[in-house]
Amino acid sequence: MTATTTTATAPATTTYNTAGTVSAPLELDDVRGEYESVAVNGARRVAPKPKVTLTSLTVNNAGTLRRINSVVLPIAYSERFYKDVLDPSLDDVNKLVYYADIPVGACCSRVENVGAKPQGKPTLVVLTLAVLAPYRSQGLGTALVRHALRAALHPTTPPPPAPPATGTATRAQLTQAPPRKVINRAVVHVQVGNHEAKRFYERLGFKEDKVVDNYYTRMEPRDAWLLVCDDIAAALGETSVNGV
Repeated sequence: MTATTTTATAPATTTYNTAGTVSAPLELDDVRGEYESVAVNGARRVAPKPKVTLTSLTVNNAGTLRRINSVVLPIAYSERFYKDVLDPSLDDVNKLVYYADIPVGACCSRVENVGAKPQGKPTLVVLTLAVLAPYRSQGLGTALVRHALRAALHPTTPPPPAPPATGTATRAQLTQAPPRKVINRAVVHVQVGNHEAKRFYERLGFKEDKVVDNYYTRMEPRDAWLLVCDDIAAALGETSVNGV
């Protein structure tokens, strides 16, 4: 008899086609170039502002996000954090900001109470906001947070999964996820004592709700202000969407 062997089909690893999701250049009044004016043939000319764009997070630029966070933020985030922020359903929310094609900042969030049995109002939770020091005070952080708020209020359909490089995908793995629910509420935690960050979020429509004791476990002070934006639409200067 001739022995026969059966080759098992390798399980597919579904990826999502988010590469190339880059915004149009942002119009930011405070952005300035390295040289605001240059001399050309003895005449002074104003140099053009650098291009600023927002780019979706992907497995290809996740290392860039890690490096920015490690330089700017005092907390080392877990592997689970970086896996969660790459969720394709948050492709329109979580972004890197590029200044003259250089990655200089990022904002990451998650959504809560959007499942089949929500425990409260659908909420955008801002987890991290980081901008490299030389690029601050130019509106980049504001642009990142306002983009996340706008994306929560006006969800788009997540990008379709791309066929796996190896293995065979099932129909369910290649089914496009439905859009998120409209979210008109956002929260963020700010370390007590960080008045500059607190004022930053208050300018964007957040208000102090309460102090959360011992929110941080690896930094002092451990307490955090819980800041809440109960009406994203109003904070963005829009009317409420679908009565949310």
